[in-house]
This record gives sequence, C-alpha cells and structure tokens, in this order.
Amino acid sequence: MSISKRIYLFITLVVLAVTGKAQHYQFSQFYAAQTYLNPAFTGAAACTRMTINYRNQWSAIPGTFTTYQVAVDHYAKSINSGVGFQFFTDKAGSGNLKTTQFSALYAYQLQINRKFAMRAGFSLGGVQRSIDYSALVFGDQIARGGAASSVESINNVKTTYLDASTGLLAYSENSWAGFSINHFTRPNQSLIEESSKLPGDFKFHGGHKFILDGDDSESGRKNAEKNSITAAFNYKKQQKFNQIDIGLYYSRNLFVVGMWYRGIPLWRPYTWYQNNDALVFLVGLSADKLNIGYSYDYTISKLSNVRSGGTHEISLSYQFCPKKKKKKRPILISCPKF
Repeated sequence: MSISKRIYLFITLVVLAVTGKAQHYQFSQFYAAQTYLNPAFTGAAACTRMTINYRNQWSAIPGTFTTYQVAVDHYAKSINSGVGFQFFTDKAGSGNLKTTQFSALYAYQLQINRKFAMRAGFSLGGVQRSIDYSALVFGDQIARGGAASSVESINNVKTTYLDASTGLLAYSENSWAGFSINHFTRPNQSLIEESSKLPGDFKFHGGHKFILDGDDSESGRKNAEKNSITAAFNYKKQQKFNQIDIGLYYSRNLFVVGMWYRGIPLWRPYTWYQNNDALVFLVGLSADKLNIGYSYDYTISKLSNVRSGGTHEISLSYQFCPKKKKKKRPILISCPKF
C-alpha cells in the first residue's frame, strides 16, 4: 500500500472518530478492556491477544448487574492494521434485562516517526436486548391482591439493532491520549415498539508512565516496565451526565497495585444528583504474556458500600506469541494492563 493510500485510510477513520455521535457497559479496569474503551486499541499488543473481563456490580443488591466480555485482536504488520472481535453480555435487575453484543474490530496504525505513532479504529456489530417480563410485578397485579400475571398486553420481549463506535489514539513510549465515541448510529433500543434512541457516549483517556529506575533506553524498556508509576484517567460523558476515573498504578517486577477515584462531585448535571461514585482498589499480576487483575469498587455515593456490597471485577489477558526471529518491534502503548 502506497504512502498516499495509507494516509487516506487513516484520515477516513479519523473523520469517523470526529464526526460520530454515541449507552455503555462500565469496567473499572478500563485498560483491561482496551478494545471496548477505544477500538483504536485493536491490535495494539505485541502478539495476538485474548482478554476476558467479568464485573459484578453492587453484589449485595438483589437482581445484581453482571457483565462479561471476551475479545480477541491481532496486529497484521503487512497492512499496518489491527483486526479482531469482541463479545459482550450484560444482565441487569430482577427482570433480567439482558444485552448481548458481538462486534468486529478494525484499527489502522500510522507510524509518524521512531518515537510517535497514531491509531484510528472502528467497530461494528449486532446487539440484542431482551427482558423476562414474567419476573416483573405490575401495578394491576398488586391491585388484584398479588395476581400471578398482569392484564397488560406485551408484544415484544426483545429487540435487535446495529451499533458502531470509533476512536483515535496518539502515543509515544511513555505517554498516550485518545478519545472514542460509541453509538453514533443512534440505534433504537426500545422493547415496546416506541422510540428510545441511545445517546452518544464520549470518552477521553490518557496518561503517562514515570520510570523509577532511570533506565529509559530501548535496551532497558523491559526492566523499566517492571518498576514504574503510571498516572491515568478516563473521562466519560453521555448527554448531561459525566464522570471521570483518575488515579495511579504502581508496578514492581510482576506485581501491580492501583487506586483511583470515580466521579466529579463539583460538576452535577442536576442539583439533586450526587456525582460521587466509588474508590477503586486493584491488585494484579503482569507477566510478559499473562495479565490477571482483581479490583474492588468501594461505594462512596448515598447508596453506601454497606447497602451495595461494593463491586467486584476480574480481568484476564493472554498473548499468543509464536517463536520467530527477533525483529524491531513498533512502539507499544505504555498504558496499564488493568
């Protein structure tokens, strides 16, 4: 592919990222679900990568919120592109409101020079939402002394639609910044034959890795990764609602610990809304190919941690690296693995 064609493809994906308009699942370990955070991360690992994420939100509340994700992505050097797919399933509430999604992923990498690169990505897939109406209790059932069924006429129990997201990422050896936009197709997610369009979901994320041993040369990168502090953030906005995750990770050899805050207490979309969510604590194991992380969200909103039971999240990623002759590798994004 010629240089002009490469630049044209990159600009096309950037335009999608800028002009798109984007409901989303939430992971506290947002960098452990990179392709969901931003499709521009597709193929950003050194080898073929598989990631698995599990989230159990507010575990003490009946009808808890649970989310699963499985993603596989691969970088094809011959076309400077990352390809992959991701699968989500999310269940919320006592009525088992369930969302299932399968998406294809693509990202194009543009190497600006030896120390700086950019990526633009895109995802497209099908979504199915459904609800178990038999698990719900309607007003007429209560009025009739706890009747077993409702007199309401219910036609649809599920709906399907296409959904898409796009994003842009710029990075050097120790810093990165990116943004993504979900649901710019504004799909109708209504289960009752009415209009309920998903509003746009915007994310802006970035950070910097501070090397602690003072060796930031190319030959010392592997050791440097094992002793560092990383500052990172992820800002999210959807209509009037906004939130930020901001905190620090400390890496020492194979072990990683982290702590961050979620919420923006001084920025409220409504006067009654307390934009104060949780403190997140993480412990993780990060080897060359394998990463395992566990995090706990301590609820600090009015819901309180005693009532919510907090939130548990587990992440697992593994890179499949075939044995080949050593070649000069591209710049790898230095963001955390969790």
